[in-house]
Amino acid sequence: MPVSRRTFLKSLAGAAVPFLAANPSAGSSTVPRRKFGRHDDLLSVLGIGGLTLGTAKDVDEAKRIAHRAIDEGVNFFENAWDYLGGRAEEIMGQSLEGRRDKVFLATKVCTHSQPLPKGGREGAMAMLEDSLRRLKTDHLDLWMIHALETAEEVDKAYGPGGVLEAMDAARQQGKIRYTGFTGHTDPSLHLKILAGGYPFDATLMPVSALGALSSRRFEQEVMPELASRNVACLGMKGFGGSKRAHLHGLVTAETVLRYSLSYPQVCTHVVGIDQMPFLEQALAAAGKTPMSPAEREAFVVDVARRGGARFAVHLDPAHRDGMTETA
Repeated sequence: MPVSRRTFLKSLAGAAVPFLAANPSAGSSTVPRRKFGRHDDLLSVLGIGGLTLGTAKDVDEAKRIAHRAIDEGVNFFENAWDYLGGRAEEIMGQSLEGRRDKVFLATKVCTHSQPLPKGGREGAMAMLEDSLRRLKTDHLDLWMIHALETAEEVDKAYGPGGVLEAMDAARQQGKIRYTGFTGHTDPSLHLKILAGGYPFDATLMPVSALGALSSRRFEQEVMPELASRNVACLGMKGFGGSKRAHLHGLVTAETVLRYSLSYPQVCTHVVGIDQMPFLEQALAAAGKTPMSPAEREAFVVDVARRGGARFAVHLDPAHRDGMTETA
């Protein structure tokens, strides 16, 4: 039975965070895992973002970061077809070579801003082949529509020849396992695409104290719908779309992860990592106890008091992932 927003938010206020499953194959791993929505897959609560990994000083450093993360139990890696002009996927493919079977690999199809037919099924299938080749794999665990920003883009996805036809075809061909969509500026678009009825498995969306009320509309308005449909929530933008908030002392890897994982619906939070020291901070943070609802609310108030909204660049309609470092 669908839950109302009021019922969902009331349940969050007193709900215990779900059991964080240990990774049985990672030895001394400190990175817990959570269930992927309605499916049995377990995702590490810390995810690695491909755009920032692609900005590491060189491929060898990216490999060291990826290998260290995997050895500690991180299994969620995500990317997008257009990140760094395709270079981000290439670097991730090289970094995961020989370890593909240890990760849950996701990337995004970038048909949103292109007219049909290349902005629909036709273009999406071509992008999928590009992504598979760059990532050095024969299938994706999760394929998502990237950065929905307008109602017209949602309508186009559902229309004849739209990207959802490509998702159905790719699944039938065994080239993808699950489907999803992303966006970070307007929660009403998340609600619109969910209302369309396509059986998405996951969404990637902001779960961030930065931006306070504007940012938290995703948590307040979208999470109840995800819960009612048992769609996995993948968190992002804890640093607002850059590490500036981190450098100014507003948030840390620990507070970003503890905040995001305080929501039972979040199964992983994606962090942009381009240097080994930052990975070590994130690994240490991943094993910390999530904030209680009271801690979460106090943290939001504190971040807002210190001007966190100015670091929420992901809420700026002019901001597009793919050209700059994100976290």
